[in-house]
Amino acid sequence: MNNTDVNEGIVEGTRIRVTQVEEGIHCEFGGGTGFDENSMEKYLRLDDDMSLIYSHMSGDDYFNRAQKLYNGLHILRQDPWECLVTFICSANNNIPRIKSLVNSMAIHCGQRVIDQFGDFYAFPTPNEVFEFGEHGLRSIGLGFRAKYVAKVAGMIVEEETDLKYYRTLSYEEALENLIRFPGVGDKVANCVLLFSMDKLQAFPVDVWIKRVLRENYLKGGEKKIPDNGLRVWAQEHFGQFAGYANQYLFHQKRLT
Repeated sequence: MNNTDVNEGIVEGTRIRVTQVEEGIHCEFGGGTGFDENSMEKYLRLDDDMSLIYSHMSGDDYFNRAQKLYNGLHILRQDPWECLVTFICSANNNIPRIKSLVNSMAIHCGQRVIDQFGDFYAFPTPNEVFEFGEHGLRSIGLGFRAKYVAKVAGMIVEEETDLKYYRTLSYEEALENLIRFPGVGDKVANCVLLFSMDKLQAFPVDVWIKRVLRENYLKGGEKKIPDNGLRVWAQEHFGQFAGYANQYLFHQKRLT
Protein backbone atom coordinates (compact mmCIF):
# COMPACT_ATOMS: atom_id res chain seq x y z
CA MET A 1 0.00 0.00 0.00
CA ASN A 2 1.51 3.33 -1.08
CA ASN A 3 -1.00 5.61 0.65
CA THR A 4 -4.48 5.54 2.09
CA ASP A 5 -6.11 5.43 -1.35
CA VAL A 6 -4.02 3.05 -3.48
CA ASN A 7 -3.32 -0.65 -2.97
CA GLU A 8 -0.58 -2.31 -4.99
CA GLY A 9 0.08 -5.96 -5.73
CA ILE A 10 1.74 -8.27 -8.23
CA VAL A 11 -0.45 -10.66 -10.21
CA GLU A 12 1.09 -13.02 -12.78
CA GLY A 13 4.18 -10.86 -13.06
CA THR A 14 2.25 -7.61 -13.49
CA ARG A 15 2.14 -4.73 -11.02
CA ILE A 16 -1.44 -3.63 -10.38
CA ARG A 17 -2.50 -0.48 -8.57
CA VAL A 18 -6.09 -0.49 -7.35
CA THR A 19 -8.00 2.55 -6.15
CA GLN A 20 -11.46 2.50 -4.58
CA VAL A 21 -13.75 4.91 -6.45
CA GLU A 22 -17.42 5.70 -6.01
CA GLU A 23 -18.58 3.44 -8.83
CA GLY A 24 -16.23 0.55 -8.03
CA ILE A 25 -12.47 0.18 -8.41
CA HIS A 26 -9.96 1.79 -10.76
CA CYS A 27 -6.97 -0.30 -11.89
CA GLU A 28 -3.63 0.73 -13.35
CA PHE A 29 -1.43 -1.95 -14.87
CA GLY A 30 2.31 -2.15 -15.29
CA GLY A 31 3.11 -2.25 -18.98
CA GLY A 32 4.46 -4.91 -21.28
CA THR A 33 2.83 -8.10 -19.97
CA GLY A 34 -0.58 -8.13 -21.64
CA PHE A 35 -2.38 -8.32 -18.30
CA ASP A 36 -5.37 -5.99 -18.67
CA GLU A 37 -8.93 -5.29 -17.48
CA ASN A 38 -10.19 -8.64 -18.81
CA SER A 39 -7.39 -10.45 -17.00
CA MET A 40 -8.27 -8.61 -13.80
CA GLU A 41 -11.93 -9.56 -14.11
CA LYS A 42 -10.91 -13.22 -14.39
CA TYR A 43 -8.56 -12.89 -11.41
CA LEU A 44 -11.37 -11.39 -9.29
CA ARG A 45 -13.84 -14.01 -10.58
CA LEU A 46 -16.34 -11.32 -11.51
CA ASP A 47 -17.99 -13.90 -13.76
CA ASP A 48 -19.25 -15.83 -10.73
CA ASP A 49 -23.04 -15.55 -10.38
CA MET A 50 -23.29 -14.47 -6.77
CA SER A 51 -27.11 -14.38 -6.83
CA LEU A 52 -27.13 -18.03 -7.87
CA ILE A 53 -24.57 -18.94 -5.22
CA TYR A 54 -26.51 -17.13 -2.49
CA SER A 55 -29.82 -18.66 -3.53
CA HIS A 56 -28.26 -22.13 -3.53
CA MET A 57 -27.58 -21.76 0.20
CA SER A 58 -30.51 -19.52 1.15
CA GLY A 59 -31.90 -22.14 3.53
CA ASP A 60 -28.78 -22.10 5.70
CA ASP A 61 -29.25 -19.61 8.57
CA TYR A 62 -25.59 -19.46 9.56
CA PHE A 63 -24.50 -18.83 5.97
CA ASN A 64 -27.18 -16.17 5.57
CA ARG A 65 -25.83 -14.26 8.56
CA ALA A 66 -22.32 -14.44 7.17
CA GLN A 67 -23.50 -13.42 3.70
CA LYS A 68 -25.15 -10.28 5.04
CA LEU A 69 -21.91 -9.29 6.77
CA TYR A 70 -19.65 -9.97 3.79
CA ASN A 71 -22.02 -9.51 0.86
CA GLY A 72 -20.12 -9.49 -2.43
CA LEU A 73 -17.08 -11.37 -1.15
CA HIS A 74 -15.52 -13.22 -4.09
CA ILE A 75 -13.00 -16.02 -4.27
CA LEU A 76 -9.89 -15.13 -6.29
CA ARG A 77 -8.59 -17.05 -9.31
CA GLN A 78 -4.90 -17.08 -8.45
CA ASP A 79 -1.94 -18.50 -10.33
CA PRO A 80 -1.76 -22.22 -9.37
CA TRP A 81 2.00 -22.34 -8.84
CA GLU A 82 2.13 -19.27 -6.61
CA CYS A 83 -0.98 -20.45 -4.78
CA LEU A 84 0.53 -23.90 -4.17
CA VAL A 85 3.80 -22.56 -2.79
CA THR A 86 2.03 -19.98 -0.62
CA PHE A 87 -0.16 -22.59 1.03
CA ILE A 88 2.79 -24.94 1.58
CA CYS A 89 4.42 -22.00 3.38
CA SER A 90 1.26 -21.50 5.45
CA ALA A 91 1.94 -24.62 7.54
CA ASN A 92 2.25 -23.60 11.22
CA ASN A 93 2.52 -19.99 10.13
CA ASN A 94 0.69 -16.66 10.31
CA ILE A 95 -0.27 -14.24 7.52
CA PRO A 96 2.45 -11.60 8.11
CA ARG A 97 5.11 -14.31 8.17
CA ILE A 98 3.73 -15.95 5.00
CA LYS A 99 3.82 -12.59 3.21
CA SER A 100 7.41 -12.11 4.34
CA LEU A 101 8.45 -15.53 2.99
CA VAL A 102 6.74 -14.94 -0.36
CA ASN A 103 8.45 -11.56 -0.64
CA SER A 104 11.83 -13.09 0.23
CA MET A 105 11.43 -15.78 -2.42
CA ALA A 106 10.61 -13.13 -5.02
CA ILE A 107 13.65 -11.03 -4.10
CA HIS A 108 16.12 -13.92 -3.93
CA CYS A 109 14.77 -16.19 -6.69
CA GLY A 110 12.54 -14.12 -8.94
CA GLN A 111 13.26 -11.82 -11.85
CA ARG A 112 13.61 -8.07 -11.37
CA VAL A 113 10.95 -6.33 -13.43
CA ILE A 114 10.90 -2.67 -14.46
CA ASP A 115 7.67 -0.90 -15.40
CA GLN A 116 6.46 2.69 -15.52
CA PHE A 117 6.08 2.73 -11.73
CA GLY A 118 9.61 1.57 -10.96
CA ASP A 119 10.94 -1.91 -10.27
CA PHE A 120 9.83 -5.02 -8.36
CA TYR A 121 10.60 -8.73 -8.15
CA ALA A 122 8.22 -11.24 -9.69
CA PHE A 123 7.28 -14.47 -7.95
CA PRO A 124 9.87 -17.08 -9.01
CA THR A 125 9.09 -19.81 -11.51
CA PRO A 126 9.43 -23.49 -10.55
CA ASN A 127 12.76 -23.60 -12.40
CA GLU A 128 14.09 -20.58 -10.50
CA VAL A 129 13.07 -22.11 -7.16
CA PHE A 130 14.57 -25.47 -8.17
CA GLU A 131 17.89 -23.83 -9.02
CA PHE A 132 17.87 -21.83 -5.76
CA GLY A 133 17.49 -25.14 -3.94
CA GLU A 134 16.51 -26.28 -0.46
CA HIS A 135 19.59 -24.78 1.17
CA GLY A 136 18.86 -21.39 -0.36
CA LEU A 137 15.24 -21.53 0.75
CA ARG A 138 16.30 -22.38 4.29
CA SER A 139 18.71 -19.45 4.27
CA ILE A 140 15.83 -17.01 3.69
CA GLY A 141 13.71 -18.43 6.49
CA LEU A 142 11.47 -21.16 5.07
CA GLY A 143 12.64 -23.63 7.69
CA PHE A 144 11.14 -27.13 7.40
CA ARG A 145 8.97 -25.89 4.52
CA ALA A 146 12.06 -25.46 2.35
CA LYS A 147 12.38 -29.16 1.59
CA TYR A 148 8.77 -29.34 0.45
CA VAL A 149 8.90 -26.26 -1.77
CA ALA A 150 12.21 -27.40 -3.30
CA LYS A 151 10.94 -30.92 -3.95
CA VAL A 152 7.69 -29.70 -5.48
CA ALA A 153 9.58 -27.31 -7.75
CA GLY A 154 11.87 -30.16 -8.79
CA MET A 155 8.96 -32.47 -9.59
CA ILE A 156 7.24 -29.80 -11.68
CA VAL A 157 10.43 -29.06 -13.62
CA GLU A 158 11.40 -32.69 -14.17
CA GLU A 159 7.89 -33.79 -15.13
CA GLU A 160 7.26 -30.62 -17.17
CA THR A 161 3.97 -30.22 -15.31
CA ASP A 162 1.63 -27.34 -16.18
CA LEU A 163 -0.43 -26.80 -13.04
CA LYS A 164 -3.00 -24.78 -15.00
CA TYR A 165 -3.84 -28.00 -16.83
CA TYR A 166 -5.35 -29.26 -13.57
CA ARG A 167 -8.18 -26.78 -14.14
CA THR A 168 -9.40 -29.04 -16.92
CA LEU A 169 -9.51 -32.13 -14.67
CA SER A 170 -12.33 -33.21 -12.43
CA TYR A 171 -12.16 -32.25 -8.76
CA GLU A 172 -11.18 -35.80 -7.79
CA GLU A 173 -8.47 -36.08 -10.47
CA ALA A 174 -6.97 -32.70 -9.61
CA LEU A 175 -7.03 -33.54 -5.88
CA GLU A 176 -5.25 -36.83 -6.52
CA ASN A 177 -2.56 -35.07 -8.55
CA LEU A 178 -1.97 -32.40 -5.91
CA ILE A 179 -1.69 -34.60 -2.84
CA ARG A 180 1.16 -36.54 -4.43
CA PHE A 181 3.35 -33.46 -3.94
CA PRO A 182 5.44 -33.40 -0.72
CA GLY A 183 3.97 -31.14 1.94
CA VAL A 184 0.52 -31.13 0.36
CA GLY A 185 -2.25 -32.72 2.38
CA ASP A 186 -6.01 -32.56 1.98
CA LYS A 187 -6.37 -29.03 3.38
CA VAL A 188 -3.62 -27.44 1.28
CA ALA A 189 -4.80 -29.28 -1.83
CA ASN A 190 -8.36 -28.03 -1.34
CA CYS A 191 -7.09 -24.48 -0.84
CA VAL A 192 -5.22 -24.67 -4.15
CA LEU A 193 -8.19 -26.25 -5.91
CA LEU A 194 -10.53 -23.55 -4.63
CA PHE A 195 -8.37 -20.45 -5.06
CA SER A 196 -6.59 -21.26 -8.31
CA MET A 197 -8.17 -24.20 -10.15
CA ASP A 198 -11.86 -23.31 -10.47
CA LYS A 199 -13.04 -26.13 -8.20
CA LEU A 200 -15.79 -24.32 -6.30
CA GLN A 201 -16.80 -27.54 -4.55
CA ALA A 202 -13.41 -27.68 -2.80
CA PHE A 203 -13.67 -27.27 0.96
CA PRO A 204 -10.49 -26.66 2.99
CA VAL A 205 -10.87 -27.61 6.66
CA ASP A 206 -8.72 -25.60 9.06
CA VAL A 207 -9.16 -24.91 12.77
CA TRP A 208 -11.72 -22.15 12.15
CA ILE A 209 -13.88 -24.20 9.80
CA LYS A 210 -13.65 -27.18 12.13
CA ARG A 211 -15.05 -25.03 14.93
CA VAL A 212 -17.87 -23.69 12.76
CA LEU A 213 -18.96 -27.15 11.69
CA ARG A 214 -18.73 -28.66 15.17
CA GLU A 215 -20.51 -25.78 16.91
CA ASN A 216 -23.20 -24.93 14.36
CA TYR A 217 -23.87 -27.93 12.12
CA LEU A 218 -22.80 -31.22 13.63
CA LYS A 219 -24.94 -31.87 16.65
CA GLY A 220 -26.12 -35.04 18.31
CA GLY A 221 -25.01 -38.23 16.60
CA GLU A 222 -23.36 -36.33 13.75
CA LYS A 223 -20.64 -35.16 16.13
CA LYS A 224 -19.17 -38.65 15.75
CA ILE A 225 -17.88 -37.67 12.30
CA PRO A 226 -14.06 -37.69 12.59
CA ASP A 227 -12.04 -34.64 11.60
CA ASN A 228 -10.86 -36.32 8.41
CA GLY A 229 -14.50 -36.78 7.39
CA LEU A 230 -15.54 -33.16 7.80
CA ARG A 231 -14.56 -32.10 4.28
CA VAL A 232 -16.69 -34.77 2.60
CA TRP A 233 -19.62 -34.06 4.93
CA ALA A 234 -19.46 -30.34 4.12
CA GLN A 235 -19.26 -30.94 0.38
CA GLU A 236 -22.36 -33.10 0.55
CA HIS A 237 -24.13 -30.55 2.74
CA PHE A 238 -23.26 -27.37 0.80
CA GLY A 239 -23.09 -28.86 -2.69
CA GLN A 240 -21.46 -27.41 -5.79
CA PHE A 241 -20.62 -24.07 -4.15
CA ALA A 242 -19.18 -25.54 -0.95
CA GLY A 243 -16.04 -23.47 -1.42
CA TYR A 244 -17.98 -20.23 -1.28
CA ALA A 245 -19.79 -21.42 1.83
CA ASN A 246 -16.36 -22.18 3.29
CA GLN A 247 -15.13 -18.63 2.76
CA TYR A 248 -18.17 -16.94 4.25
CA LEU A 249 -18.21 -19.28 7.24
CA PHE A 250 -14.47 -18.78 7.73
CA HIS A 251 -14.75 -14.99 7.83
CA GLN A 252 -17.82 -15.10 10.02
CA LYS A 253 -15.99 -17.20 12.62
CA ARG A 254 -12.53 -15.64 12.42
CA LEU A 255 -13.56 -11.99 12.35
CA THR A 256 -16.49 -12.04 14.75
